[in-house]
Amino acid sequence: MPPTIHCIRHGQGFHNVGAGCYTIPDPRLTPAGESQCESLRKGAFFDQSKISLVVSSPMRRTLQTASLIFQTALTSTRKSQRIIALPDAQETTTDPSDIGSDPDMLRLIVKKENWPVDLSLVHDGWNHKKAGSRYSPSNDAIRARARDAQLFLRAKLRELVASGDDDAELVLVTHGGFLHYLTDDWEDSYHHSGTGWYNCETRAYVFESDLRSDHDQEAWLVETRESRRRRGKDHPMYGKMDQMELFTAAMEAWEDQGLQRPDQVDLGFEG
Repeated sequence: MPPTIHCIRHGQGFHNVGAGCYTIPDPRLTPAGESQCESLRKGAFFDQSKISLVVSSPMRRTLQTASLIFQTALTSTRKSQRIIALPDAQETTTDPSDIGSDPDMLRLIVKKENWPVDLSLVHDGWNHKKAGSRYSPSNDAIRARARDAQLFLRAKLRELVASGDDDAELVLVTHGGFLHYLTDDWEDSYHHSGTGWYNCETRAYVFESDLRSDHDQEAWLVETRESRRRRGKDHPMYGKMDQMELFTAAMEAWEDQGLQRPDQVDLGFEG
């Protein structure tokens, strides 16, 4: 099997428990969210022997999720022992719950919690989402950083394969809204508030084109058939033309849910 990326939405955070909770800044997991992580660790990720690298959004809830689920992989002498915090994988909106902590504060949080995290990519301004910026909540800005996240993950897998880890498995812990942009899969994208992913859900992906080829400049991901079957999907992931229609439906549904529509934000973004 080609190198695999396991995408995971974080466990339940305190902003997920009811209306109005999106005002909580950079929330941590609830006790229920911590239990979800334990269940996933004992279930789908009981065997972590092939997990070679763990990457996460730098938000508190995602780092906590990654730390709880991948204790075994992160303490293995054969694997990477630190979670790479990737700013491009942060959530999409400007709600306080989706604004990360300043780098100095994040370093204090990570030290206090004793999370094994590499924060070298987390720079000043990573949590600023002003109009026209890299982290703007606009559709074009989110798509641009989703593409760069794909390229980053592909580069990391290439490094692992080059080092002899031919069946490497990489983990990305991120957010429900961003996951639709990362995977370009908009099916069922509004079954929950702003996403089709439930808390602590995991899906497996491979690259659509050969990992070693630069022909695919977008580094498209495709969900494996096994992953789709596990969640009751007997048909393959929809193609790009169908996804365009599903995206339009998602934006309308998110608006109906009272959420920000990325396709109507900061239309002047230039990359």
